[in-house]
Amino acid sequence: MQVNRGLVFWGIALITAGAVALAIQTGAIEAESAREVWQYWPVVLIVIGLSIIAARTPFALVATIIAALTLGGYAGTLVAGWSEGFTFGCSGGLDETSREAGTFSGAASVELEFNCGELAVSTADGNDWAVEAQYASDAEPEFDIGEDSVRVQAEGGAWFTDVRQAWDVVLPTGVELALEVSANAASTTLDLADAVMTELRLHANAGDVLVDLTGAEAAALALDANAGSVSVIVGDGSSATGTMSVNAGSIEVCAADGVAIAITIEDPNVTFSHNLDGSGLSRSGDTWRSGDGDAAVVLDVNGNAGSFTLNPDGGCE
Repeated sequence: MQVNRGLVFWGIALITAGAVALAIQTGAIEAESAREVWQYWPVVLIVIGLSIIAARTPFALVATIIAALTLGGYAGTLVAGWSEGFTFGCSGGLDETSREAGTFSGAASVELEFNCGELAVSTADGNDWAVEAQYASDAEPEFDIGEDSVRVQAEGGAWFTDVRQAWDVVLPTGVELALEVSANAASTTLDLADAVMTELRLHANAGDVLVDLTGAEAAALALDANAGSVSVIVGDGSSATGTMSVNAGSIEVCAADGVAIAITIEDPNVTFSHNLDGSGLSRSGDTWRSGDGDAAVVLDVNGNAGSFTLNPDGGCE
């Protein structure tokens, strides 16, 4: 008898998640301890990676069960974070502030390496940029500012630092930008309305991200999320071409009416799910498409132990 490992994975993961969540709610597992387990989230990626390697070996079923137990356990701890907010090990008060600002004369590059806390990026007319970075004592971020480049890096450069930060970044819409954001153990909002980007690269680990591309151009998009959730809004005037990848997490895309979109998912594995068959898009091979002619938003999507949802009920938040 052949066992459907996809069904086994999700069945065990859901049972484990429910059991852990119930244990937290009843006090059998301390809520604070459940939140702190997210400091060790890379274990999820290691276990899933091992299960993929073992997929065509005699140990495939055992590896699938272990991966399901691990992912389900972490998913169950989410109930401990909703009411009081996830800490992911972040600590320290925001008692210091660094401010930098400037003006780009032409096409510019911006790199943000953020760890632990809240990152907010927005846009404004013109060529001016500004960064206000709050941080705990002795954890001042590093600034590297050139004529047409800005790089801001959290203290130490190691994403697993547990020192809390809160950055407010304003980028201009008057120049082309090459933007790269690494957000680890963070709650991130990228309000990039009307930005013109030759490339947008986002690396999100153990956190939640909201990206608003309304009116924005992203000629080369590369988004990858691990052990977290990413929501992307494409509205009037949006154009983007690139890839989205998720491991042990979820990606949502909300497309406004009238936005032509094409989504390709090649060779999905049993641990990855999507709702495109019921989305109302027309399908040709591995591509789902809305409208006729060239699409304004073209995405290649893939994932492991994750999901992709187009236009979820309730929208993207």
